[in-house]
Amino acid sequence: MTNAIDLIDKLSINSNTLTKKKEQTDYKIKYVSEYIKQWAIINSERDSVKELSFIDCMCNAGIYTDGDLCTSIEVLRIFEEIAEKHPEKIYNLYLNDYDAKKIETIKKVAKYFHAKKNNIRIIINNDDVNVYLKKLYNNSKIFGYNKSVVLYVDPYDFGTVHISNVHRILEKYYCELIFNFFISDYVRNWKTDKDRISTCLDGVTVETKEDLIKYLESQFKVGFIKYKFSYQFKTQTNVELYQIMFFTPNKKGLEVLKDTLWSVFNGEFFHRNKRKNENEQFSLFTKEYNKEWLLELHAKDARNLLCANGESIMTYSQIEILLIEKSMLKESQIINNVIKPLINQGVITKMNTVSSKTNYKGDSYKIGVVK
Repeated sequence: MTNAIDLIDKLSINSNTLTKKKEQTDYKIKYVSEYIKQWAIINSERDSVKELSFIDCMCNAGIYTDGDLCTSIEVLRIFEEIAEKHPEKIYNLYLNDYDAKKIETIKKVAKYFHAKKNNIRIIINNDDVNVYLKKLYNNSKIFGYNKSVVLYVDPYDFGTVHISNVHRILEKYYCELIFNFFISDYVRNWKTDKDRISTCLDGVTVETKEDLIKYLESQFKVGFIKYKFSYQFKTQTNVELYQIMFFTPNKKGLEVLKDTLWSVFNGEFFHRNKRKNENEQFSLFTKEYNKEWLLELHAKDARNLLCANGESIMTYSQIEILLIEKSMLKESQIINNVIKPLINQGVITKMNTVSSKTNYKGDSYKIGVVK
């Protein structure tokens, strides 16, 4: 993350317009911006992709009171670096916020970091998020052939964004979605503020958090979308704050997301805000030890998940999709931590339908049941 506290005075920014950042926000920014960095690097190398677009529907002011940059400005800095190496590509940063003062500020911050490269475009709007989503739906020039797009929707509470507006975009266009489901707001207010919640859901009634998650998944896993994964953020006392929900048409996108999760969170089941004076790692163990320990826990869950399908024959690709969607494992961990141990235990059998016995990814597997 980048800190630019000096810009507040340098650009004559009114600090009263800035948001005080919470601890979980640090990790949210790291998570999203690291994914966008990997996404941008990969898509910049693809000949078929001519334009890359990051759309931040609720972009805030670009900088927080402590001087740390908001997600969209971190993305701009990533684009600046990559665009220099790929002058033949176009990089679009779409920014929107309903607060005119925040828009005034982010224009200053974006102008400061924008090196005026011809292949970077910054398009800024000052709309209510639902108005903006409807404009996106009607702007087919943003999406389509030769274009790679990430839609980022990070509401200030759960009742702000009408889910149907996001649904319509995903149903019509090929893009990825990163959506912040503000669970704590929903749990806190769904009984006392039903009208606001109901409006967000266009009148659909859900009674539990679990039903709401299923509903959101059903609304977002439409059109070209095939894969999903959610990561939880919790308070110091383990109360869930929100889930960052990720939806993508491309298996590669899911693989990159899981790599990002391990890079930022070191295999933790979820992110939990740290108490004062609490170490980032367990006091008795090293960071690497904790990572290996967590890997074994995730691998055990993944092995049980795979064998829960009962006796069946699955290709490696089917196993991979199952495990990276429903466990914390990333693709590079599956063979050594799931498939090989289960073969050694006699629980699954490599069918050897490929010529090389060391070719695990091209083969199929007969799945047994752990006794």
